[in-house]
Amino acid sequence: MARVDLDVPFSEKDEAKALGARWDPQAKVWFVPEGRDPAPLARWLPQHHESDIEPEPEYAIRSPYYFLVESNSACWKCGSSTRVHAFMLPEGHEQFEYADEEDEGFTLDSPCGYWQRYGERGKVSNLYGLSPSVLAQLRSHTNRYKPAYSQQAGETYYMNHCEHCGAKLGDFYMHSEPGGAFFPTSPAQASTMVLHKVEAPFGGNGSMGYASDDFFEFMQCKSGE
Repeated sequence: MARVDLDVPFSEKDEAKALGARWDPQAKVWFVPEGRDPAPLARWLPQHHESDIEPEPEYAIRSPYYFLVESNSACWKCGSSTRVHAFMLPEGHEQFEYADEEDEGFTLDSPCGYWQRYGERGKVSNLYGLSPSVLAQLRSHTNRYKPAYSQQAGETYYMNHCEHCGAKLGDFYMHSEPGGAFFPTSPAQASTMVLHKVEAPFGGNGSMGYASDDFFEFMQCKSGE
């Protein structure tokens, strides 16, 4: 489970800390660390009320800005090293969570839910939808990250394609295996990755992935796009 931010009153901070909550001095918020059971801290989990419930949006992941990540991976087909791309979202990005029967405002008439804020960086995989502005930004960098059918996943999503032979390069290894193109395991590997920071909103559909240490500070960041 990814990190979850908490609503902890100042007068209750010592109790929350004793139960496993941690303090983020930059975001100035208490949170449940990644991988820890949030149950003991349930009383401080953000509460969603009827006013928070809204209809299903076109794009279920959003962020005020984002990074287009450029990395390298060996092609399984021709063996050459090829450039590959993915999206990284900063702390404070949000995902749309679907309401269940216990939530106020729940209805069977149409899908509905609320936005959940995440206090850590994450990368998007199995991407299957992008807002027009994000797609235009992507196309200004590459035409080889595009929708394609994956037999292994049994679905169509944005896949990288080898710049030498055109082979489809699936997301699983690059995102989920330590040492993959988007899963650096050392400062040296992270230093080969380029982050193109885009000061515009992100909207898309896919899966978010998080790492306890993404070596972000060692990546090459280019701003102003």
